[in-house]
Amino acid sequence: MDRAFGLENSFSGRNYSHGNRKEGAEDRESKGKQPGKKHQGPPESGPPSEPTDERFDTCLWMTIDELMTRQVVTVQENTPVEEIFSLYGKYPFHTLPVVNSKNELVGIIDLDIILEILLLCLVPREKHTLLTAVRSLGATAKEIMISHPVTISLDATLKDASDLMMKYRLDRICVIKGGRLAGIVSKRDLVEEICRRRKKEKSKERID
Repeated sequence: MDRAFGLENSFSGRNYSHGNRKEGAEDRESKGKQPGKKHQGPPESGPPSEPTDERFDTCLWMTIDELMTRQVVTVQENTPVEEIFSLYGKYPFHTLPVVNSKNELVGIIDLDIILEILLLCLVPREKHTLLTAVRSLGATAKEIMISHPVTISLDATLKDASDLMMKYRLDRICVIKGGRLAGIVSKRDLVEEICRRRKKEKSKERID
């Protein structure tokens, strides 16, 4: 089954809806119980109104623009499969964006697809699917890529990217601006930034 997801990731202008709780008899009766969390809307593009840990607040709401890798190696739709194999052998890529002549993202090729093609001969014939058969015969990037991949907008936040990565179990997400590929952000980028800020805050605490 194609693992592609067709999503529009426009995070700007989104808001949280926070209900106000009144203290009284109802609170006393429910004291000691864990209230269920009710999500009433998609993530917003700025910090929530509820207090958060000040050490990481600015980190969570920093934009992807500050984190992403801008120099991304891409392939065209008509790039031969053998050339794609060579790129994976030359660079430590996990995800290879596929773009058209206007630099618009049209798909991605990941390591799962490459392994699927290279190791098809080791997979029992009864476990072959139509998609794996089609990809094994593909000659260009367009014929083996995942169409409509998960993307994220340039002004989305670190938290937005983290939510997408955890929800869809992604290691990397392509960043889009005006339909064009602007860069790519990885799970490692997020982890390194959070760890860097933690270390910086702990150093400040020791000095204070």
